Amino acid sequence: MSSQNQDKLSVRESFVRKLENKIISGQLKPGDKLPPAKELCTLMGVSLTIVNAGMSELANKGFIETVPRRGSYVADYKKKGNTDTFISVMRYNGGTLTASEARSFIETRMALDSFVIGLVAERCSDGEIRELLPLYEKMKEEQDRDILCTQVTDFYHKLSSLSGNSFMSLLYRSTAEPQGCVYRMYFDKNGTDTTVNTCKKLIDLLLERDAEGAKKLMLTALSTAVEGEMAIV
Repeated sequence: MSSQNQDKLSVRESFVRKLENKIISGQLKPGDKLPPAKELCTLMGVSLTIVNAGMSELANKGFIETVPRRGSYVADYKKKGNTDTFISVMRYNGGTLTASEARSFIETRMALDSFVIGLVAERCSDGEIRELLPLYEKMKEEQDRDILCTQVTDFYHKLSSLSGNSFMSLLYRSTAEPQGCVYRMYFDKNGTDTTVNTCKKLIDLLLERDAEGAKKLMLTALSTAVEGEMAIV
């Protein structure tokens, strides 16, 4: 992490990042016992309030677990973690995903997007589906790839919202950062046209009530990212 980015962090965030990095790097391993809170205050140069708040956040992310009357231990975050943990790992890796992580994310999207598309085709009116068109028009004109990553992520979040499944909408929003990373990886290798054109084709198929065609289109688009000449993993 650069000193410039470090300066932008609050004291609590800095404390959390330092321990996260030690755990993700393997410097601290699952089962390792952490020093008592007061000792961490001295070692890290922070207040007890900061330590308590930071440890609570680390526990919520699955990086540590506290055993009453025994202390706090490093947890296996791969088993105990959540989407926030995934984002912390991505941040540790310089804001990108490893090939294995990207593949896992894309494979998950292949299952979830098919479900979302089926719900949208079943539940939404033509007017609701056309709410996706302004998002597509913005993508079509956008030249900045970073902005486009955000726009494509917003497009699929809107699609999940239209499904009427509130959990899916929250899940897409909570994974916006890794989604944007996957799109950047894909754009860097293959350009942006395929992804943008897929969004328009998807709208057209949904308006035609061709749910199976829309699912097939989405699965084909996602599969190109994990196999063949356009694969990013």
